Amino acid sequence: MDGSFRLRRQTNRWARFAEVSVRVVPAASAGVVVRADVFRWNHPAAVDGAGDTGAEAEARDGAWYALRELPAGLRSLLVEVTGIAIAPADTGPGDVKFAAAHAVWQALGHLPSRPPFTGEDGNPVFPAEETPDQNL
Repeated sequence: MDGSFRLRRQTNRWARFAEVSVRVVPAASAGVVVRADVFRWNHPAAVDGAGDTGAEAEARDGAWYALRELPAGLRSLLVEVTGIAIAPADTGPGDVKFAAAHAVWQALGHLPSRPPFTGEDGNPVFPAEETPDQNL
């Protein structure tokens, strides 16, 4: 199952942008991997190309967040992050994580009861992180 989500939000202070694409398949246990060519859509200047970037780490965090928010019987899935698009001037902390979580849910056709949202200032808010003990 493939999913994609694009965060585009303009506030009176700044713009927010991130796009993440994923492939979700059944697996023996939950997992998240990021493809080596994950930044193939970006302008070369937008990616430093040196190992694990902050965007890759956020994509992993977002995919794990999405898996934790699934019903317990549906969590044995492998999420492969297949694409990340960012704009250095418009992508802020949490934007890629937000897009990755929503991409996973889009692929599965599932939205949790308390999904992340963008606050009035445009910053992503992750309500489930306020609830302890949500391990896989």
